[in-house]
Amino acid sequence: MDRLWYRQPAAEWEEALPIGNGRLGAMIYGGTDRELLQVNEESMWYGGTADRLNPDAGENLPLIRKLLKEGQVRKAEKLMETALSGCPDSMHPYQTLGEVQFYFDDIPNARERKSGKVGTMELCDGLAGYERSLSLDTAVAECSFRSGGNFYRREYFASHPADCILMRFTAEGEGTVDFLARLRRGKCFDGVKKLGDDTIMLHGNLGRGGYEFAMALRARVTGGSVKTVGECLQVEGASEVTLLFTADTTYHYRTEERDAYVQRYLRKDTETDNINASENGERLYGSEQGERRYQEALQAFLTERIIGRFDKIKEIPYSALLEEHIRDHSALYDRFAFEIGGEEEHDNLPTDLRLRQVQQGNADVGLMKTLSDYGRYLTIACSREGGLPSTLQGLWNKEFFPPWDSKYTININTEMNYWHVESCNLSRCHLPLFELLEKVQKNGRRTAREMYGCRGFVAHHNTDIHGDTAPQDIWYPGTYWTLGGAWLSTHLWTHYQYTQDREFLRRAFPIMTEAALFFVDFLTEAGDYLVTNPSVSPENSYRLPDGEAGACCVGATMDNQILRDLFDGCISAWNILGEETARYCDIDGVEDIPGLMRQIGQCRNRLMPTRISPRTGTIMEWMEDYEEVDPGHRHISHLYGLYPGEQITVDGTPELAEAAKKTLERRLANGGGHTGWSRAWITNHYASLWDGEKAYESIGKMLELSTYPNLFDRHPPFQIDGNFGICAAMNRMLAQSNESRVILLPALPAKWAAGSVRGLRLVGNAELSMTWDKGRLVTAGIRADSDYRSIIVYGGQRREIALKAGETLILHGRDLL
Repeated sequence: MDRLWYRQPAAEWEEALPIGNGRLGAMIYGGTDRELLQVNEESMWYGGTADRLNPDAGENLPLIRKLLKEGQVRKAEKLMETALSGCPDSMHPYQTLGEVQFYFDDIPNARERKSGKVGTMELCDGLAGYERSLSLDTAVAECSFRSGGNFYRREYFASHPADCILMRFTAEGEGTVDFLARLRRGKCFDGVKKLGDDTIMLHGNLGRGGYEFAMALRARVTGGSVKTVGECLQVEGASEVTLLFTADTTYHYRTEERDAYVQRYLRKDTETDNINASENGERLYGSEQGERRYQEALQAFLTERIIGRFDKIKEIPYSALLEEHIRDHSALYDRFAFEIGGEEEHDNLPTDLRLRQVQQGNADVGLMKTLSDYGRYLTIACSREGGLPSTLQGLWNKEFFPPWDSKYTININTEMNYWHVESCNLSRCHLPLFELLEKVQKNGRRTAREMYGCRGFVAHHNTDIHGDTAPQDIWYPGTYWTLGGAWLSTHLWTHYQYTQDREFLRRAFPIMTEAALFFVDFLTEAGDYLVTNPSVSPENSYRLPDGEAGACCVGATMDNQILRDLFDGCISAWNILGEETARYCDIDGVEDIPGLMRQIGQCRNRLMPTRISPRTGTIMEWMEDYEEVDPGHRHISHLYGLYPGEQITVDGTPELAEAAKKTLERRLANGGGHTGWSRAWITNHYASLWDGEKAYESIGKMLELSTYPNLFDRHPPFQIDGNFGICAAMNRMLAQSNESRVILLPALPAKWAAGSVRGLRLVGNAELSMTWDKGRLVTAGIRADSDYRSIIVYGGQRREIALKAGETLILHGRDLL
């Protein structure tokens, strides 16, 4: 069953149901006499760009490196705190847009409205048949109930084609739809105004240098009336109401477009002739009145576009808008399908009760399957082509100051958000990440040059809507890590591996290469090896021989693994594109591209290999065999080479694979996997080790310990990375592919004895459809979308295949054994 459903309204945010069109999002509570939509817009980031580079970084870097190399870690960290930390040390947060509040006073036994506060969502006395749900395959949320002989139904969806959130409220029987609606954003807005008799709008500014924003609600009624009263929208006596909600910010418009409008607007007022908008969009105010008028002009600009969005669809029937929305969503969602035998066993139970049963120790393979579907649903809802990538909370954030600012945390969390998109046949949803990476590249060039005296670009462990690359926070285990841009850049090569899109590779190659160029300059000598200095192993700490804890280090294992992937991707891309690249490619600070590629190859060969600790038999996390301060730490950074990298494999490096297994056992024995995203990473690790039972057990643990009632990932608090990471892991249990081979059903657990998958993408631009029964492969169909060669591995047997673009090969399990 591709849906979540419940028999009561959401009592808290983590029970509300998410909808989104990539840009606009809402959490729907499903109340009866009250209703609440907490709403978001992707570009609601407080403040403008900030120059946070520490001016003393370059001068102090040599001493920091010397101290770390000599083992004077505490002295090095204290100097890093003052000389490398950002000024200021933190970026601005991603913020909530606000709320849409509804008061249905005419519902029988409705609570009396006194304070103007929406209050909790409750079931009114006398209600029957209450149900709220979210259909994953149509991306439509519903709430329905009976009261006083009437049947009330409310429907919600976020339309990408219409760029609006649409709602339809109906009443059948003698009752009607009557409500008062308000827009709310705490105290953080400038005003609310009427836009005619059927529309209200709230508007404001996101701080000095920040974007102007606005959100609006319009009602279309059948058989009743609508009017605006004060700041409210009031509907009375209707049999049906269609509501349109949208929001916008000035982020989405070119400076030239905004400035041209502002100039026209300001010319209407002769008292503001001294107000101008410069060519680069900076504000030049002649007076306090001028600044006010400038902001008025920008608000008028947004108002015009919001009204235009509403007017564009005003003559389109609701049913047609719904059909268009479902068609748009299904075009992505239906590209992939995963089924497990027996998944329907508990479909008669609400989602929260099924989750509670799992928490009591009862298996539910259907809920696991729903968790996989939910990952795809959420991706489509929060990461659409042309928009911003998913944040730490995707698109859904209720706070003005959310945990970790709901930024892009790029020492795993943002990357995990996109681990599943290629295999899930959602490749286009990967593109917003690359658009953000272009901003990171631009800003990171200056960070590389001024902080480290290096070419190329660098980013630390966080970034934001502007692509900020300076160190974030003052926190030894995370702040001073330089691999954020490098890790993001490996996604470019992954996208090419799956799509074989040569034109994309041409655009990606300079970004990948500039990320690598930084480390060509940054790496330092350590005997026969080249190492990062300074670094950390996110976000863990070690214990020095004298008992003191340290975090900053030289040559963390994860650094070497990420750089090996990045360098290999650059070299492979160069070999594919060849000398044509040198003719058109512009890499900042480089004239001899072939020479640079030779340097990258030399650096790659001098990276320290992944090593096994003689003390514990586990993968070493640092260059020295330190004792961990927290052996059950949530990050398993030194297993990057197992996943998402493939430098450690069961069939290629069995000794390292065994050490990786011991690493996981040690982490879990000491309390690891206690956060949702960490458990998702562990599940991917076990899938990569071909251990289906351990992977299955980890999915169960995630549902049991790290999942909210609305199936959001529970860190706690909510982080969306676990939803996406677990989706990737389930795909990986079914098939694993790289440039040389495809492994079918490498980690199939006994409880998934029968099932099927359709539309699972493979490296090399091919698609896999597969069925299995009694734990054994029945059929596997591979369709090649470009010329394709690989080795199919199943049951210890290997079969080489070669397909032309457009060809499909059907393999039978009996033929592979």
